[in-house]
Amino acid sequence: MRREIHDRNILFLCEDNAQLSQMAEAAAKHLSPPKTRIFSAGVKPGRIPVAVVRAMNEIGIRMADQKSKGLADVPVNEIDLVVSFGEAHKQCANLLGRIKIKNWPVAKEFTNKQSGGENLDAVRQERDDIEKRVFALFMDYWRNVS
Repeated sequence: MRREIHDRNILFLCEDNAQLSQMAEAAAKHLSPPKTRIFSAGVKPGRIPVAVVRAMNEIGIRMADQKSKGLADVPVNEIDLVVSFGEAHKQCANLLGRIKIKNWPVAKEFTNKQSGGENLDAVRQERDDIEKRVFALFMDYWRNVS
């Protein structure tokens, strides 16, 4: 399949593809401009916490079709931009050199995978931050890519 010049593919990458990258994928699918495909993956896929699904539902974004995935489940050769939460991209040797990588910091609560995803208040705060970042990403990055 040949891509058109204006097609854009973004991958949100994190350690477990259970929390941050899942929220980013859901928000991006909700906000994405035309001809944009959204993916998420994790270095070591995990389970999506109920608090993450609940927090996204609160703002009208459903995650019913989302599941935790690894890089093998994503068409890496078609990705234009990787948004890496923390240093997840450094653990992925198969990311092609031509791919632009944008690093997003991870809140302290989410550096410990066990605590962050179960604390609904922390999830809500991170959700709101991710939604703002995704919106800004589309406004800045996609507008400036030829």
